[in-house]
Amino acid sequence: MENQGRALRMVMSVLTEEQHEEARQAFDRLGEIYSLDEVVSFFLRHHRPPEFTIRLGEAIDAYLEDRERDGIRERSRKAIRSVLKQFRDAADDPWTHEVTPQTVEKFLRGLRAKDGESMATRKTWNNYRNDLHGFFKWAKTPDVASNRPFTFENPVASVRKFTARQVREEQSGKPTTTDPEKVLRMFTALSRWRSGVMLKHFALLYFAGIRPEELKRMKDREGDLINLATRTITVPADVSKTGHERQIHIADNLAAWLEAAPAPAVPSNLDRLAKRIRKKYDLSHDEARHSFISYHVALHRSIGDAALQAGNSESIVKRHYLNTHTREEGSAFFRIAPGGRGAVLTDAPTQSAATHLKAV
Repeated sequence: MENQGRALRMVMSVLTEEQHEEARQAFDRLGEIYSLDEVVSFFLRHHRPPEFTIRLGEAIDAYLEDRERDGIRERSRKAIRSVLKQFRDAADDPWTHEVTPQTVEKFLRGLRAKDGESMATRKTWNNYRNDLHGFFKWAKTPDVASNRPFTFENPVASVRKFTARQVREEQSGKPTTTDPEKVLRMFTALSRWRSGVMLKHFALLYFAGIRPEELKRMKDREGDLINLATRTITVPADVSKTGHERQIHIADNLAAWLEAAPAPAVPSNLDRLAKRIRKKYDLSHDEARHSFISYHVALHRSIGDAALQAGNSESIVKRHYLNTHTREEGSAFFRIAPGGRGAVLTDAPTQSAATHLKAV
């Protein structure tokens, strides 16, 4: 009763006088922002070392080795490795258990676009976040062989992730394509440049929609995968970006380019030569593929067929490529063929007799 209403009061406690004083000072410093329990819980989650402590870089190496044993493809591991190494360097290689959500958030907010100045896209944010989340989820999973857990908390779990709708809103712009007249000029130049060394390569990029990385993995397999007799190009599962096999129909103009082009589709010094061509004609990375899909849909008006040949979903083709070009532009694109000392625009195909038949 005597203690009621007093600033100082008598309390029965097992704490020593020094412990009481430390608690009082802690409350004074915290004020009304956080409770003492919240602060202690946060500290124990992120600063209480597990039985086995390990630097972030060493943990990342162990994680990548584990992913290789799991059968993850080298290309996927390379992408994951790049993200994790960037994070390690940005965080100055701390102890794995000391990484906090604030560390992850700061790293993601520091990501930049290719120009080095603009903020990275929401899709890039999500991709980096997913790779970090997978690593820390693994790091907190107990495993006797690797002395895990390396941390008691996944710091990425509480970091925001953009919804699919938010990502789509940012990607609402139409993909970049090449005007048929520019393609005509470019293929005329490619026919004459270095005896057409890059002609077949760009013919497959533009008129088959094959991704540059996929074409690289087709090296030394052209004879098996490109069949002019059946007019089909097979992109196997181990070549395709999606991991699923697909077949591409060889259009008349592409067949002519494949027969006319003397060099292989993947010549030596490919990266250096391709970089020169892309710089000269100001081509974006997937501009050839975007052109193929856009003009294919414009000419044939078949979202399903374009999706099958490109290896995309119908929803993606419809959202990004439908009505980006006229049917006349699509026809012009697929009539660009070899002729003379370069490229020419062949005559429009005549209607077959079947189109003139009438039911009686």
